[in-house]
Order: sequence, then structure tokens, then C-alpha cells
Amino acid sequence: MNLRDLLNSLARRWYVVLLGLLITGGIATALFTVVPVSYISQASVVLLPPKSTTDPQANPFLRLGGLSQAVDILTRTINSDAYSEPLIAENRGATFTTAADTTTSGPIILIESRAPSPARATAMTDTVLAAVPDVLDQIQAKLSVSAGFKIDVTTIAVDQKPKLDAKIRLQIVLGVAALGVVLSVLLTGLVDGLALSRRRRIAEDSATQGAIDGRGPRSVAKSATDLRVTPRSDGDPAAQRQAKRWQSARPRPPRAPTASEE
Repeated sequence: MNLRDLLNSLARRWYVVLLGLLITGGIATALFTVVPVSYISQASVVLLPPKSTTDPQANPFLRLGGLSQAVDILTRTINSDAYSEPLIAENRGATFTTAADTTTSGPIILIESRAPSPARATAMTDTVLAAVPDVLDQIQAKLSVSAGFKIDVTTIAVDQKPKLDAKIRLQIVLGVAALGVVLSVLLTGLVDGLALSRRRRIAEDSATQGAIDGRGPRSVAKSATDLRVTPRSDGDPAAQRQAKRWQSARPRPPRAPTASEE
């Protein structure tokens, strides 16, 4: 089936296309209302080096180099099940991740929380922000780092309003809609093909039956003409004269030449 045939099928069976599109639209609308969306809340913290013993008034942001290893250790620790599960248990339905901010070369950690509502996303972010200093202190305490040499952490940015993330819902709805349109077109072509085949079969059957019904009289008439059956006289003078006329009208076989003619 080429494109022209397909377009003709869609035009002939427009009601099938319309029905398929209505069903597809209903399913897509239902999915749009059922598939949940998520809200994203982000925050950023930065690790600060310990205060300088020679210059306690020095700006710590001027000495951020060399803290990337501490960032990796801290993010891996918070993301582990031992630390993340208690935090998630406090905020049912919410999740979070911590990772180094790859957009900058500084020791910045990006915290991202996801939840089905803005309030839960904000609460999850606040919970993680409160846990980061405690986890950092626990790591350094295990290494017996003295208070004057401990790395500190401070918050530099927090989202005031979580962002709506409807990408997953949009992908599902668009995928179902595209599938519904394709199936509607294919179903229309199938229905149209079956209808045309049935109509063609009925026409062929009608033509065959008509030929069968008209064969007998034509055959009999043709046979009577070709055979030229001579009517019987049965002693009737008129019938005998008619029989002679039939005999004289019949074609005679060629006469064989006699010996004198040869």
C-alpha cells in the first residue's frame, strides 16, 4: 500500500480514524492526570579549609585548593545507605543526591532533592543541609583531627521555591499519543482493506452466479442451431415437405471424383 492508497483509505474510513483519535486522546488525558510529577529543590555548600595558625584573619576562600578529595569523601559518605536511609525515612516519598559541582573548580557540593510536592522537596533539602556538617565532623573525628585543623562547611545557596519537573509525565503522554495515532492509521488501513476485499469477493460471486444462470439457454440454442436437428414427419405431408427443406439446407460433404473424371 502506497501513500496515496493510505490517504484514500483514511478518507473512506474517516470515522475509524476519528474513533481511534478519540480513544487515544482519552488515554493520554487519563495518563496526564495519573502520572505523578516531581519537584526539585537544590542547595549548594562549600568546604572551607581550617583557619591559618599564622594568620587567623586570612580569607579562607583564598585557600580552597586541595579540598577536592574531601568533597569526594563527604559525598560518598552521605550517599551511602548507612547515612542516606535515616535521612529519607524522615521525609517519606522524597529522595536526594549529593555530588561535586562540576561547573566549578572549587570544593562545592550540590544537593538535589526530589519529592511529589514542593513542601516535601524543601524539607528533604533542609534535612540534608543539617546533616552535612555532622557527617563531616564524624569523618574527621574518626581520623582524630584536632579542632584547630578541621575542615568546615558553609551553605552558599538554597532554592527558595522548588522547580516542577514534568519531563517523565510529558514523555509518557507523548509516547502513548504517538503510538495511538500510528495504531489508528494501521487499523483504518486494515478495516478498509478487509471491506474492499469483501466487496470484491461479493462482486465476483455475483458475476459467477450470473454466468452459471445464463449458460443453459444459450448452450441449448447454440446446440440446436449447430446440430440442425431435422424435424420428424410422422406421415404428415406438410411435415415431410418441411423435412425435405431441412435436408436440402444442410451442408453436403464433397463428392469423391469418379474414375472417368480422374
